[in-house]
Amino acid sequence: MIFRSFFIFTILTSLQICVIAQNFNPIDSIINAEISQKNTAGGVALVFHKGKVVLDKAYGYSDISAQIPMQTNSIFRIASMTKAIVSIGVLQLVDRGIIQLDDPIEKYIPVFSKQKVAIIKGEGFELIDKTRSITIRDLLSHQSGISSSDEFPKYKNLFIQYGLDQGMNLGFKNLEEEVNQIAAMPLVHQPGARFSYGLSTNVLGRLIEIVSQQNLDHYLQKNILMPLEMKDTYFYLPDEKKNRLVKTYFKTTANQLEEVDTALFPINYPLQKERQYFSAIGGLVSTTHDYLKFLNCLLNEGIASKGKMIISKALLDQFWTNQLGNKTFIFGGFPSPNNFGLGVGLTTPKGQSMNNASVGSFFWGGAFNTAYMVDKQRELITLYFFQRTPFVLPPLLSKLEKTSIQIIDQYQYARP
Repeated sequence: MIFRSFFIFTILTSLQICVIAQNFNPIDSIINAEISQKNTAGGVALVFHKGKVVLDKAYGYSDISAQIPMQTNSIFRIASMTKAIVSIGVLQLVDRGIIQLDDPIEKYIPVFSKQKVAIIKGEGFELIDKTRSITIRDLLSHQSGISSSDEFPKYKNLFIQYGLDQGMNLGFKNLEEEVNQIAAMPLVHQPGARFSYGLSTNVLGRLIEIVSQQNLDHYLQKNILMPLEMKDTYFYLPDEKKNRLVKTYFKTTANQLEEVDTALFPINYPLQKERQYFSAIGGLVSTTHDYLKFLNCLLNEGIASKGKMIISKALLDQFWTNQLGNKTFIFGGFPSPNNFGLGVGLTTPKGQSMNNASVGSFFWGGAFNTAYMVDKQRELITLYFFQRTPFVLPPLLSKLEKTSIQIIDQYQYARP
C-alpha cells in the first residue's frame, strides 16, 4: 500500500493525462453550454480514476473583463469544502489520544457549560436547559444545535443579536472571539436531536487551536497541507499567488454575468493581510490539484506520499460512516435522501439517483459552486470547480458527476 501511495503521488505531481480527450467530450459539451448560457464564466474539471488523472481541463475565463483564461491551477474559494480538512484535523487529535469523539466540548471550552436551548414561544423565545452536553461527535456530524440563520430563519433575530448572522462572520478578530459568541447564544435545538448545518466547524477549529496551542492555520499547514504538498491552499494568499484567484460572478436579470461587488459581499477575504481569523467553516482557497491530493490520501487509507500516515484507517472508517442513525439529513430546509458522517455527506441507496455514485461514496461542496465526490468502490474522484453566487449550480455539479461515472463505467480503465 505504501508503494502504491508513492506511485500515485508521483503521477499527481506530473499530472499525466491517461486517456484521449474525446472520451470526455460530454463533459466539455456540458460545461461549454453553461458558459454559453452565461451561467458561469468558466471552471475546472478534474477526474481521477484508479491512480490516474484521466481529465484535467480548464474552461472559459477566470476574469471576463480582463479576458484571462481559466487555468487548471487557478485558485478558487472552496468555502464549505474547508470543513472536511478541518474535520480530518480534529480526527488526527483523536488518533493521537489527545481528545475523544464523545468528550463534552466544555471540557476544552468551558463557556459552553452554561449554554441554553431556545424554544419559540409566541413572538419570542423561552430558554430551557440542555438535556446533555454537546460532544465533539455532535460538532463533526452537525448535530450540536449550533446552526445558522439560513437553516433556521425563525431564529434569525437571535443570530443577529449575537452577531452570527453573516455567512463568513468576518467581523471577528479570531476564532476565540467568535466561539465565545456561539457559546453565549442559545442552541436552536437539543444536542443530538437532528442534523442542522452551520457554525459547528468553527467550534472545532477553535478546539484544534486550544488543544494544539497554535492557530488553526499553522496546525493545518503542519499536519495536513505540508505533508500532502498542498502548496496552493491557504486562508490568506501570499502576494505572488493573488493574481490566480478566480473572480466571482452573479447572473443579472438581463442574463449577463457581472462581477460581485465586494463592497456589498466581502468575497475577497483571501486577499486580506495580517488577519488572525481563520474560518473553519469555509475560509480556505485551493486548486483542484491540491484538493485531489487531500481526497486521494483519504481514498488511500490515510497514507500520503513517502508512507506518512495523515489519518488512521480506523478513524477514516468512522469519518465515512453514517452518524445520523435514522434521523433525516436536512440541508437548506429540505430533506436529503443521503446521510452524513464525521464531516462529509454519504451516498445512500436512495441518494444514488442523484449521480449514480456507489453507496458509501462521500461528497460535499462549497457555497461558490465547487464540489467533490469520492466513489471508493470505483476508486474514482471527481472535482468540479466554478465560482459564482448564489449556490445555484448543484444540478450541474450532479450532472457532471453522473456523466463522469457513465464515462468511467463505459471505458473501464485498467489499474496502474
